[in-house]
Amino acid sequence: MATLTLPEERYAELFGPTPAYTPAGGWDNREPDRLVKTHCCFCGVQCGIQLKVKDNKVIGFEPWEEFPVNQGKLCPKGVKRYLQNGHPDRLLSPLIRTGTGFRHAGWDEALNNTVEAIRAIQSKYGKDSFAFLGGASMTNASLPASRLALRTLITMAASAW
Repeated sequence: MATLTLPEERYAELFGPTPAYTPAGGWDNREPDRLVKTHCCFCGVQCGIQLKVKDNKVIGFEPWEEFPVNQGKLCPKGVKRYLQNGHPDRLLSPLIRTGTGFRHAGWDEALNNTVEAIRAIQSKYGKDSFAFLGGASMTNASLPASRLALRTLITMAASAW
């Protein structure tokens, strides 16, 4: 089980549902170029949301009140989802664990490490010992892509058998 690095109250203060939250840099109140109807990706409910887009960047959201599942309402995770795209801590490249933490790596190195790890698991426990778990938030669009990526990794790992 993971160990919290902050007191639980601090997490609620930082990430909990609070209408007084203001993101770093403040809210972007510019008029969007367009609204893009989409859905929240955090859970299996897949609530409808309209993203406000300006200069090809998401600057906010508006309720999608006609969406039958959530009728324009969002949980705290959905409300803050659009803020993640431009967050300075967002990972844009793979990281590889080292003895002292993590280091940046290229995609080829990360994929090769993943293949080697799958091979090691299968060598030790058998070919059927590796599994891929998906959650309720996997959409009809993302599931085939995930399957393809997994099949590619398994095929690469199996090429050593």
